[in-house]
Amino acid sequence: MRVIGLELVAIISSPILYGLICLPLSNALLAQYPNEVNSLGGTHSTQLVVAIELIQLITLMVCGAALQGIAGHLPRFKLILVGTTIEMLVIAIWVEAQYWDAMPIWHHFVFFTLIILGLAMGSALADRWRRARS
Repeated sequence: MRVIGLELVAIISSPILYGLICLPLSNALLAQYPNEVNSLGGTHSTQLVVAIELIQLITLMVCGAALQGIAGHLPRFKLILVGTTIEMLVIAIWVEAQYWDAMPIWHHFVFFTLIILGLAMGSALADRWRRARS
Protein backbone atom coordinates (compact mmCIF):
# COMPACT_ATOMS: atom_id res chain seq x y z
CA MET A 1 0.00 0.00 0.00
CA ARG A 2 1.27 3.42 -0.82
CA VAL A 3 2.47 5.67 2.00
CA ILE A 4 -0.35 8.17 1.56
CA GLY A 5 -2.91 5.35 1.78
CA LEU A 6 -1.31 4.02 4.98
CA GLU A 7 -1.26 7.50 6.46
CA LEU A 8 -4.95 7.95 5.66
CA VAL A 9 -5.85 4.56 7.17
CA ALA A 10 -3.80 5.43 10.26
CA ILE A 11 -5.52 8.78 10.69
CA ILE A 12 -9.06 7.37 10.47
CA SER A 13 -8.38 4.15 12.40
CA SER A 14 -8.39 5.65 15.90
CA PRO A 15 -11.84 7.26 15.85
CA ILE A 16 -13.33 4.21 14.13
CA LEU A 17 -11.76 1.77 16.60
CA TYR A 18 -12.79 3.95 19.51
CA GLY A 19 -16.37 3.98 18.26
CA LEU A 20 -16.41 0.23 17.69
CA ILE A 21 -14.88 -0.72 21.05
CA CYS A 22 -15.44 1.94 23.70
CA LEU A 23 -18.96 3.08 22.97
CA PRO A 24 -20.58 -0.40 23.07
CA LEU A 25 -18.58 -1.40 26.18
CA SER A 26 -19.50 1.82 28.01
CA ASN A 27 -23.15 1.47 27.02
CA ALA A 28 -23.16 -2.17 28.15
CA LEU A 29 -21.71 -1.13 31.50
CA LEU A 30 -24.30 1.61 31.98
CA ALA A 31 -27.08 -0.81 30.98
CA GLN A 32 -26.15 -2.93 34.01
CA TYR A 33 -27.00 0.00 36.31
CA PRO A 34 -30.10 1.67 34.81
CA ASN A 35 -30.94 3.44 38.09
CA GLU A 36 -27.58 5.26 37.93
CA VAL A 37 -28.07 6.57 34.38
CA ASN A 38 -29.40 10.12 34.13
CA SER A 39 -31.78 11.50 31.51
CA LEU A 40 -28.83 12.64 29.37
CA GLY A 41 -27.43 9.11 29.12
CA GLY A 42 -24.52 9.63 31.52
CA THR A 43 -23.97 9.05 35.19
CA HIS A 44 -22.73 10.91 38.23
CA SER A 45 -21.85 7.69 40.07
CA THR A 46 -18.13 7.96 40.79
CA GLN A 47 -17.62 4.19 40.53
CA LEU A 48 -19.26 4.02 37.11
CA VAL A 49 -17.40 7.08 35.86
CA VAL A 50 -14.07 5.56 36.91
CA ALA A 51 -15.03 2.26 35.24
CA ILE A 52 -15.92 4.12 32.05
CA GLU A 53 -12.59 5.94 32.19
CA LEU A 54 -10.76 2.61 32.49
CA ILE A 55 -12.63 1.35 29.44
CA GLN A 56 -11.67 4.55 27.64
CA LEU A 57 -8.00 4.24 28.62
CA ILE A 58 -7.77 0.62 27.46
CA THR A 59 -9.55 1.48 24.21
CA LEU A 60 -7.28 4.45 23.58
CA MET A 61 -4.23 2.27 24.19
CA VAL A 62 -5.60 -0.21 21.63
CA CYS A 63 -6.04 2.71 19.22
CA GLY A 64 -2.43 3.80 19.81
CA ALA A 65 -1.19 0.23 19.29
CA ALA A 66 -3.20 -0.05 16.06
CA LEU A 67 -1.75 3.26 14.92
CA GLN A 68 1.75 1.93 15.59
CA GLY A 69 0.94 -1.29 13.73
CA ILE A 70 -0.43 0.53 10.71
CA ALA A 71 2.05 3.39 10.36
CA GLY A 72 4.82 2.91 12.94
CA HIS A 73 7.39 2.25 10.25
CA LEU A 74 6.61 5.41 8.28
CA PRO A 75 9.02 8.35 8.45
CA ARG A 76 6.28 10.77 9.51
CA PHE A 77 4.86 8.52 12.22
CA LYS A 78 5.37 11.01 15.06
CA LEU A 79 3.52 13.64 13.06
CA ILE A 80 0.73 11.13 12.39
CA LEU A 81 0.54 10.31 16.12
CA VAL A 82 0.35 13.99 17.08
CA GLY A 83 -2.21 14.67 14.34
CA THR A 84 -4.34 11.72 15.40
CA THR A 85 -4.19 12.85 19.03
CA ILE A 86 -5.37 16.30 18.03
CA GLU A 87 -8.09 14.75 15.87
CA MET A 88 -9.32 12.63 18.79
CA LEU A 89 -9.24 15.66 21.11
CA VAL A 90 -11.28 17.75 18.68
CA ILE A 91 -13.88 14.98 18.37
CA ALA A 92 -13.91 14.53 22.16
CA ILE A 93 -14.35 18.23 22.86
CA TRP A 94 -17.21 18.42 20.37
CA VAL A 95 -18.97 15.38 21.88
CA GLU A 96 -18.27 16.28 25.51
CA ALA A 97 -19.61 19.81 24.97
CA GLN A 98 -22.94 18.30 23.93
CA TYR A 99 -23.07 16.08 27.03
CA TRP A 100 -21.36 18.39 29.51
CA ASP A 101 -24.02 17.94 32.20
CA ALA A 102 -24.37 14.17 31.70
CA MET A 103 -21.15 13.40 33.60
CA PRO A 104 -19.22 15.09 36.41
CA ILE A 105 -17.12 18.03 35.23
CA TRP A 106 -13.86 16.39 36.32
CA HIS A 107 -14.56 13.42 34.03
CA HIS A 108 -14.29 15.58 30.90
CA PHE A 109 -10.80 16.79 31.78
CA VAL A 110 -9.67 13.30 32.80
CA PHE A 111 -10.97 12.03 29.46
CA PHE A 112 -9.03 14.65 27.50
CA THR A 113 -5.88 13.68 29.41
CA LEU A 114 -6.54 9.99 28.75
CA ILE A 115 -6.64 10.66 25.01
CA ILE A 116 -3.17 12.17 25.09
CA LEU A 117 -1.70 9.52 27.39
CA GLY A 118 -3.59 6.49 26.03
CA LEU A 119 -2.65 6.96 22.39
CA ALA A 120 1.00 7.61 23.26
CA MET A 121 1.22 4.69 25.73
CA GLY A 122 -0.47 2.25 23.35
CA SER A 123 1.85 3.26 20.54
CA ALA A 124 4.96 3.02 22.74
CA LEU A 125 3.96 -0.38 24.13
CA ALA A 126 3.27 -1.77 20.66
CA ASP A 127 6.61 -0.44 19.43
CA ARG A 128 8.41 -1.99 22.41
CA TRP A 129 6.63 -5.31 21.88
CA ARG A 130 7.50 -5.27 18.15
CA ARG A 131 11.16 -4.57 18.90
CA ALA A 132 11.29 -7.32 21.53
CA ARG A 133 9.96 -9.82 19.02
CA SER A 134 12.57 -8.84 16.42
